Amino acid sequence: MGNEDASADRLGGGFGAGVPPITGSMTRAEMVEAWRERRSARRSAGITGPGGVVDGFALRKWRKAGVFGAEAVARVEDVLRGLLESMDAEDENLRWGADTIRACLDGQPTPQLLPAVKALLEVTDPGRGVARTAAVLSAVHEVGLPWLSLAGERRLAVIMGAVPTADLGSDDLPRPGEDPSGAFALQQALARRSLGELTAHHLGAIVPWAPLGVIDDLIETGVLDRGHKPWTLRVDSAEQSYLLARLAPEKVDAALARSLGWDEPGEREAFLAGEPVQPAPGSLYDLLLRVADGETDVLKELDGLLPRELVLRLRKVRDGAMTGSWDPDIPADRGLWRLMCALWEPRAAVNPARGPFYALVALRHAYDLICQGERKKAQAQVDKLVDHEGASAEHAAEAWNMFAYLALLDDNLDLAYVSLARVARTDRRVEENLALLDRRRGTKRNDRDQPANPYLELGLPHKSEHWKHQWRERRKADRDDLDLAAQANWAMRRIEQAERTEDWSDFFVLPLDPASLRLPTVRPRSLTPQTAAMPRRTTHRTDADLATVRDRAIADLLPTLLTAPRRPDHDHRTTS
Repeated sequence: MGNEDASADRLGGGFGAGVPPITGSMTRAEMVEAWRERRSARRSAGITGPGGVVDGFALRKWRKAGVFGAEAVARVEDVLRGLLESMDAEDENLRWGADTIRACLDGQPTPQLLPAVKALLEVTDPGRGVARTAAVLSAVHEVGLPWLSLAGERRLAVIMGAVPTADLGSDDLPRPGEDPSGAFALQQALARRSLGELTAHHLGAIVPWAPLGVIDDLIETGVLDRGHKPWTLRVDSAEQSYLLARLAPEKVDAALARSLGWDEPGEREAFLAGEPVQPAPGSLYDLLLRVADGETDVLKELDGLLPRELVLRLRKVRDGAMTGSWDPDIPADRGLWRLMCALWEPRAAVNPARGPFYALVALRHAYDLICQGERKKAQAQVDKLVDHEGASAEHAAEAWNMFAYLALLDDNLDLAYVSLARVARTDRRVEENLALLDRRRGTKRNDRDQPANPYLELGLPHKSEHWKHQWRERRKADRDDLDLAAQANWAMRRIEQAERTEDWSDFFVLPLDPASLRLPTVRPRSLTPQTAAMPRRTTHRTDADLATVRDRAIADLLPTLLTAPRRPDHDHRTTS
């Protein structure tokens, strides 16, 4: 290739818009013509820039400030004008730098331009300083101004993504004090997709300012967790609430959740408060409601929706039913009582002294045995109930009333009367039964009616409205057992007679209050999971977030980037 070709080759990398680049596929004539067009364009650019005409004399003056070429001059002038506009005109501390820049813009470029720019950037308002500093240094990098230190050139090239971090030597990496906000470390970790390399020191510096999208990235990768308490490091209250909901949702009350437009905490609070809820069939709260009602066929399905620790707790509930013995923390949740009773059928007398749950089960078990006609087993259970000194007054009254009824069935009227008389001093509900016993004691043995309460013989509480249905069911079930069928028919006739005469005074009232035998209807608090973390609401790795991190990294490294300009003909720095 000739000299002309060589010149074209040397200039080939700088073609302007509309000028074809010189490639190996072009003929020699085409290459020469392209070079001529490019030379013409470069000559035009040498005298005219984007901001207007730049003559050769002005270009020579700008060289003293380290700015070379018309295009660079125009770009620097635009940057300087923007910098001046961002300054506080009334601030006396900025006057020297501002006057220096104005002089340069008025056609008197000076080597003091770079120190003036650096001074203005270092004292600019923090809220606007990051973006302004990034804009200035980005222009310095893009235009290729020799305003940067050698390490600064390499660092800025890495930050701008021109070269990988691996190109930095150990001496080029910012020291801890040179990366005060951790922005350089964060920017490189994001570029390498390796957020796990950030240290606790980095996180403490990063969290107060990083975009929420980046904070969410740190959360999702497990680098940032609730132990760091990032919500305490943000200034904006809405961001504090957001991070609290993302990492410590149990600390978010219903009001705060509503302010975030987040329904789950309010739903959980309403569920546990017993408020009416209408969960979707098969959802977590639907299954928990069914568990609270004692439905055992939903346990396997519930396993799949509970977190691991609650799955283990549910298994403890099921395992305890095999022996009727649970750790104290299980029956402490009254919302589990119906499920526990559905899973456990006592085969022997229950000790009521073991706790409130067992006391209620013992009372219910005694009642069931009485209704089933298992008098011997019922007596064993009732004996444990009346021996329980720690029983509530309500349960004690029911237990002694059962004791008296069993004595009545054995025709031991004196024992029955004495048993109820001790209760009558504090509970007037037994007065009707006491009156019945008193009348029966005054009646000759052969003149006494059968002592059993016909409702109980049908397995129902006293004066139950469902006795006819129960009698029909008993007839179907006992049609092959004449004795049981006769007993059911006797009960039916006695109840019908009482209803005709509206006189139930000959029926021993048991229980005194059916509500005392009912299981609680509260929700199972210990099986209700804590509120799950609020889902992410930011977009992953947006350009705006990455730009914010990059700008912060550039601004942080400002003191290590800018230096006095290098002269084009010497490998040293100039001073004023």
